Amino acid sequence: MVMADWVSLMRKCAITEVFMRSDKLMIRLSEEEKAMLVSTAEARGLQTASWGRMELLRAARQSSAKRDEPNSPRQRELLSLFCGPGGLDEGFERAGFSTSIAIDNDQECVNTFAVNHPHAKVKRRGVETLTVADLDDIYGSTFKPIGIIGGPPCQSFSVSNVHQSDDDPRHKLPEAYATLLAGLNKRNPISFFVFENVPGLMGKKHCHRYARFKELFRDAGFEIFEQIVDAQNYGVPQERRRVIIVGINWELHPSCKWNPPKPEDGVHTVRETIEGLPEPVLNAAGIDPSTIPVHPNHWCLVPRSVKFADANLEEGQMYGRSFRTLYWDKPSWTVAYGHREVHVHPNGHRRLSIYEAMLLQTFPQTYRLTGNMSAQIRLVSEAVPPELAYRIAMSIRSSLGI
Repeated sequence: MVMADWVSLMRKCAITEVFMRSDKLMIRLSEEEKAMLVSTAEARGLQTASWGRMELLRAARQSSAKRDEPNSPRQRELLSLFCGPGGLDEGFERAGFSTSIAIDNDQECVNTFAVNHPHAKVKRRGVETLTVADLDDIYGSTFKPIGIIGGPPCQSFSVSNVHQSDDDPRHKLPEAYATLLAGLNKRNPISFFVFENVPGLMGKKHCHRYARFKELFRDAGFEIFEQIVDAQNYGVPQERRRVIIVGINWELHPSCKWNPPKPEDGVHTVRETIEGLPEPVLNAAGIDPSTIPVHPNHWCLVPRSVKFADANLEEGQMYGRSFRTLYWDKPSWTVAYGHREVHVHPNGHRRLSIYEAMLLQTFPQTYRLTGNMSAQIRLVSEAVPPELAYRIAMSIRSSLGI
């Protein structure tokens, strides 16, 4: 959001004494208004400036989402495969789409999705066994989505996976995606699909599989467009390179091409995203998430290592994969914490909380992950950043005129 948009938003909220000074937003408040802001922030355990910034961001996102609401949600229904915790869907719904059916074979993904997207029908199923008839049964009538979104688990294609094998059953999941796409499209034309994965899918080790996937997608009736994106260039305070494959139905949209979202100048930092948050609760047996201050996911692993106690961890330091201390004034490294190797907070005294990682992924403050600590680390690591998803969704709407 540019500065002029901030000013407009504040004035719509009846805050008329708002000014621009260089790259800062200045708001003039009465003493009574200041006291109200301070007391409200303190009640939430936050510094006033941090709380104010988060509330402004929340208001801006709500305003943007309201502008993008579809005239008829049923006209933009989606099928979400390998839905995970719902980051991709969160971005698409903000852009005016509506996920009607979401599928994943991980129970905590299903639980989290259901909590945050109560309108959707979420099922724990393996995509490789799913049929068009199954989808109709889940939907309750003939299911005719406008698009399909999702990406199979990326671990089998990731370059960081040093134990890759040719017989990994996850290699077959994109083919299951393509088979279901073809079946739905044959019965009732689908406008588009979005397939997200790691760039390793395009590498030498898997290029033959990638070529096969694209062939199946083309056989299903779609023109294929692909783009490697880095989330830090699209409003996400995190380095995260992913390949985005968009298929457009060439019969429904014969002259349309996908124009990917344009990268923006500048990046968002760890500081502007999580600075000022109070200390999280330390993980312990029997914690009730509803009692955790600030947010139900604002808890973190207990800092047991002597490295934390000795205060030897400084910004930017890396001790292998296990101890990577974030910079305050740069984007985070990729939020992908295998083996519970959550990045170290820039202050060096503990690892990030789950909530801090969610904010680095651009989940809204109202979003909640379910499950125990290990499950939540996995969920936040696997998610597509909603802000990136939103920009992809809007680029599709613009390209197709929908």
